[in-house]
Amino acid sequence: MGGEGLETPKATPATKAVADAVEDLGFGLYQLVPLFLTGGIFLAEGAEMLIMGSITSLLHRHWDLDPVIRGGMVSIVFIGFSVGNFLSGQIGDRFGRRASILVSYAMIAIFGFATACSGGPALMLFLRFFVGAGCGIGFPAAYSLMPEVAPSTWRSSLSTLMIGFMPLGELIGALVVLLVDPELDNSARGCSASSYYPARALQEPELCAWRTLCEMSAIPAFFFLVLASRFLDESPQFLASCGRYEECEQVLQRMALLNGSQLNVEKLRAAFASEAAPGEVSPLSPKRNYSFLSAVNLLWANYLKVAAFMCLAHVAKDFSVFGLSYMLPQYFAFLKGLVAGVELLVVATLALPGVVLTYLCSRIQGVSLVYLMSGSGALGSVFALGMLQGVPVSMAAPAAYMVKIFAMSFFVFTVAYTAAAFPTHVRQTAVGFCTAAGRLGSISAPLVFELSKSFTGKFDFFIGCLIALLTSVAITAPIALPKWGCLDIQAEGFAESL
Repeated sequence: MGGEGLETPKATPATKAVADAVEDLGFGLYQLVPLFLTGGIFLAEGAEMLIMGSITSLLHRHWDLDPVIRGGMVSIVFIGFSVGNFLSGQIGDRFGRRASILVSYAMIAIFGFATACSGGPALMLFLRFFVGAGCGIGFPAAYSLMPEVAPSTWRSSLSTLMIGFMPLGELIGALVVLLVDPELDNSARGCSASSYYPARALQEPELCAWRTLCEMSAIPAFFFLVLASRFLDESPQFLASCGRYEECEQVLQRMALLNGSQLNVEKLRAAFASEAAPGEVSPLSPKRNYSFLSAVNLLWANYLKVAAFMCLAHVAKDFSVFGLSYMLPQYFAFLKGLVAGVELLVVATLALPGVVLTYLCSRIQGVSLVYLMSGSGALGSVFALGMLQGVPVSMAAPAAYMVKIFAMSFFVFTVAYTAAAFPTHVRQTAVGFCTAAGRLGSISAPLVFELSKSFTGKFDFFIGCLIALLTSVAITAPIALPKWGCLDIQAEGFAESL
């Protein structure tokens, strides 16, 4: 492959010592803090996406939107995701995981709240793009931080629980819809931007319920921004890779205190001191500044096969999870005719069993994430056959429930594998590339659904695309990816095995 002369950076004595320290300090209260503060990104995103999808009909009646614009209201968020994912690696591998997460919360909160002031579809699309960019900046940072602060036997489990905040956010969003506008029809009379005042909206929500929903969906991001700015530590692995040894030791000391463990300070300081010894500097040495081009060259030269396949897996993951979030409310309305707010609550609840199932699977030691990812994708595609037109309603609804469950499992296993497949020096850059490519799935899903439904009046074309993507990943993953054993292997060790 290209990039001759560019060597994969090996784990240094400092990064090895930090990895050993995290293992020795074990799992405890410390890991719960970043779990909660990174999970907030998924919670805020889940609430934002469910509410944005639910108010599409309100905006349609308010602004008389055509199918392309209706789908674009959601797709533009994922275009922002893709841009944010691409930028995230450059922020996170240069300035740290913590900086990326704080920027993410700030953008989700500020631009999410600002959407309530939109006077037309153009401004709404503009603001929603930046909400998506904020989410996109935060996701790779969260994916990278959790494996770097957790002992090996807990990494995949914590990643599962972290992503589990997304359906929790959807539940919160569904409850907000039930409280503000359960029938999703209170903006039929509309309200102009010039006459809109938040206080009046609270007193008379029927005037502009969609604006109230936009405001309330941004509240979780403000809440987590305040907490993360005070209590979230930087990744000790990142600090060690940058030569910020004093800060790294302070973080590990807090980890030891909260976990009730003892840090071997002498061993750690000896490893840090050895870094000062003269030696050959590699292209991405911890003592050199981060270079985006060097990171890209490293990925091209040494990780092209894995990165390329994970891009495809992320497309399938995003198309399935976010596409189902957009499609299922209408699908269940077609099957059962439930109240809109209740439908959204049901859809949000369906993801929780998937998180529980995934967590239980992640606790099985020595099981390859490749097979877990492949198996969940295969089961999702099989049950999706039961959603096609012509299947009895008594079978279609349970099939849809199972597709939602296995799509969430597939989502988690794909993310967990991606986060562990690359070394610390370029982890967030690599995860950013893969997740940015995956946004093609979430960008296209609402548009594919709206256009196919508009032209055919059926759900089958969208479901067929879902089946094709999940099946392709399920079949090829065991062939294309190394079958290493779960997340109990250091990323550097995995890199050397490629």
